[in-house]
Amino acid sequence: MTESQVPARSPVYEFDYVADPGVLADCHARYWELKETAPPVFWTNAHGGHWVCNTGAAVQHVVRHPEIFSSRYLSIPPNPNQPKMIPEMLDPPEHRPYRQMLRPFFESKAIEPLEARVAEWTDRLLGEVAGSGECEFVAAIASRLPVAVFMELFGFPMERFDEFRRLVVSFFNSQASNEERNALAQQILGHLTELIRARMAEPRDDMISKIIASEIDGRQPSFEELMSIGFLMFLAGLDTVTNAMSFGMRHLAHDDGLRQRAIDDPVVIPSMVEELLRRYAFVATPRYIVEDTELEGVRLFAGDSILAPLPLVGWDEDLAEDPKTVSVERQFYRHAAFGSGIHTCLGLHLARMELIVFYRAWFGRIGHFRQIEKGDESCRGGSVMALEHLHLAWE
Repeated sequence: MTESQVPARSPVYEFDYVADPGVLADCHARYWELKETAPPVFWTNAHGGHWVCNTGAAVQHVVRHPEIFSSRYLSIPPNPNQPKMIPEMLDPPEHRPYRQMLRPFFESKAIEPLEARVAEWTDRLLGEVAGSGECEFVAAIASRLPVAVFMELFGFPMERFDEFRRLVVSFFNSQASNEERNALAQQILGHLTELIRARMAEPRDDMISKIIASEIDGRQPSFEELMSIGFLMFLAGLDTVTNAMSFGMRHLAHDDGLRQRAIDDPVVIPSMVEELLRRYAFVATPRYIVEDTELEGVRLFAGDSILAPLPLVGWDEDLAEDPKTVSVERQFYRHAAFGSGIHTCLGLHLARMELIVFYRAWFGRIGHFRQIEKGDESCRGGSVMALEHLHLAWE
């Protein structure tokens, strides 16, 4: 096909999901601005060119139709050298047996026994900062609690904690090149190789040992499959809750009424967690289009990539009245913070538990707090957005 024969992509609205200045200043404010000003689906020439969903309905359609919008590449532009993450990068029917194998490890009844240990880690971390009257929350709490819980659950040696957290932060750095990210992936895979080989030789009472002993369609997973599953869990387990907690605490630092409600009536905390997830979801998931199709009246072409920002589902006026406002009085909390469709996050019950345990402990021990304006509360752009710093203080 000659250049003159390549179909035109329209409408065009220029937006850089990685380095847009508005995203880096406040990713949620910028995506809300896009929601109000850009077309429902648009083409941007950034990163080699790709589509962007700009309505909750468009996002849900993309993530619920893997036969058209494939997960084979989870980056824009596509990075064919990215290590495969099972089951996140598999489409039906290959996806199903892996998810069925992993699901029991993450069901509510499976993670309930972890609650006491999550509470212990939370109390330990709060104890380290409570007396100082202030902290840089991302570094002191948000990046540590979920990492500690996941590493202990999965079987990683806790003395490697700081090294593992650095690897994840660097891997998700939106400014990293594909070459830099591939190099970091190789370091992560090196740690996984060491752990998996050790547990294959000598199983313990941890998740990776149990996964090794599991079956997929009547057979045990291969070493390569174990590495792929482990790579996904390493990245998801060491970043997701960190971001949910950071964005939630930033909101609460400026919401006196909701803070008081959580202090006076801790029963409201599970609803508060859902509402903060709805308002501040932080994943913009890439998909690869495998056949020509139409979305919101726009013609999309096989071989193109499309970005589906998950916050837009929770911001849909048809799903939430006055979606910009944070309210724990909603009857339903409809959102896609954990994804939607076949790739809904396996760890959602564990994530909710960690958030609920943390907020109960924080409001029970520290209570009210405020944000110290340090001028460096910037966001990380990309497919997994994050708050890079959050300075908090309390009496």
